[in-house]
Amino acid sequence: MTHEEKINLIFTRISEIFKLKGFIFKIMRRQVDEQGRGVLNLKKSYTLAHTNLKTKTITIDIYTPRHRKPKSIKSILNILAHEIAHHQKMPFRQFHKGKWIIRQHYPAFYNQVNKNIKKMQKDKELNAFILS
Repeated sequence: MTHEEKINLIFTRISEIFKLKGFIFKIMRRQVDEQGRGVLNLKKSYTLAHTNLKTKTITIDIYTPRHRKPKSIKSILNILAHEIAHHQKMPFRQFHKGKWIIRQHYPAFYNQVNKNIKKMQKDKELNAFILS
């Protein structure tokens, strides 16, 4: 079983745990900087994942940025918990110091991330993926 197949199975299990209806999971495809020529230097602008709130799409980079080796399952689960929390605790606009700001990451959001991680740790099937 390849790393991508494992991650797809993990996402289907997580969608059952959190009851995610209509969510699409994508793996981020990055171009590799071949032989350090500097033409495609994507290592400096590195994002772990992103989500689209309107289309319910979660995209995650499952490989390390420099050597493109598979990331550990535990780190991918933490990233998934973070991205799912964006759909549970939506961003909102707030008037702060005379300006409108968008609150994406705030204390209640991080509490939701921690709840998601604990919920994942309780699941026996996910623990089997972590231990393997």
